[in-house]
Amino acid sequence: MRHLVYQIYYDEKSRNSLDSGFVPLNNTENRRPDWYELWVIKNFLENTELLDDAWYGFLSPKFYAKTRLRANDVHEFLKKVDLSADAVTISYSWEQIAYFLNSFEQGDLFHPGITKVSQQFFDLIGLETDLAKLVGHSGNSVFCNFIIAKPVYWKKWLEMVVAFFDFVEKGGSALARELGGTTSYGSVRHQTPMKTFVQERFPSVILTKNRFRTEVLDISHVQPVFGRLFQEHPRTRRLLQTCDALKREYSESGDADLLNAYWKVRSLIPKKF
Repeated sequence: MRHLVYQIYYDEKSRNSLDSGFVPLNNTENRRPDWYELWVIKNFLENTELLDDAWYGFLSPKFYAKTRLRANDVHEFLKKVDLSADAVTISYSWEQIAYFLNSFEQGDLFHPGITKVSQQFFDLIGLETDLAKLVGHSGNSVFCNFIIAKPVYWKKWLEMVVAFFDFVEKGGSALARELGGTTSYGSVRHQTPMKTFVQERFPSVILTKNRFRTEVLDISHVQPVFGRLFQEHPRTRRLLQTCDALKREYSESGDADLLNAYWKVRSLIPKKF
């Protein structure tokens, strides 16, 4: 398998920060900054014939700052991945993936209403999914599009993204306006379009609905716990890792006892929200 892992740059400064082990992906024109990385990934996939024997990834210039992973770490992991796998997820913000039932529940904490508008969009395009019951874990959930996958995944991603992009761009409905409206992001409030955070959560739906096989580049043992939500403590880390493991086992087996155990362990985790 070839490793075609791209790293996006927007200007000379971000180009100079790229890891030389990734393939530079030029987005200096950046005609639609309101769509963030979706715009450049979508354009690439619409204009490139994907190779069946390749892994594709599209990482931000902040990849190292967020994960402390170098290109060599990624390539070495890909070499060891079972060829039957469809995607590799990188567990950035692992503690939030672990604690919350899914990334939409997590999103409602930071971007109120994201589950509602996402569910409305999925209903509109006829995708049968109940976000209130979706079980997310490190094997089917990512943030920042930190996923490296075979073409079979990216084709499904593009199909969903094109439907989403066209719906929001066309406007004309209350839902389209809400998706195009702004929401909070970090310490800056009401500055970032809701659509940005909705599309960021598409992988969990795509990976789950299509039952894609995944492997996890797990950084939960080294990445800090987000102090705004949880205390950095060995016990907290262990409980969070247990939550993730229980949800993943449940997703593979369907054993309801595992999901019940997740809720019990989650209740033991001290939180700051």
